[in-house]
Amino acid sequence: MPSKDRATLDPPEKPGGEGWLANADLQKIVQFKPDSATAHAQWVALRTYRWVPPRPPEPMTRRRMLRHNAIEAWETMLKTGWVKCSPPVR
Repeated sequence: MPSKDRATLDPPEKPGGEGWLANADLQKIVQFKPDSATAHAQWVALRTYRWVPPRPPEPMTRRRMLRHNAIEAWETMLKTGWVKCSPPVR
């Protein structure tokens, strides 16, 4: 039987390592998405948006980091109050 309380469930993981984190206190969401790999490194693009629902997200910054640094940033953000979320509707 499906759960009626979907707010407590994590969004499904996307293949390839893409994910979203949200922080309601900061009114921000961050997208982690694999970026072009080189012969020597794997990169992840981080896009930060300001988001005050019901308005659409407003792009703030975009940067690239090495994959292992992005994983560390994801884990640190989860420990400091960010939560996994689904991509916003644009």
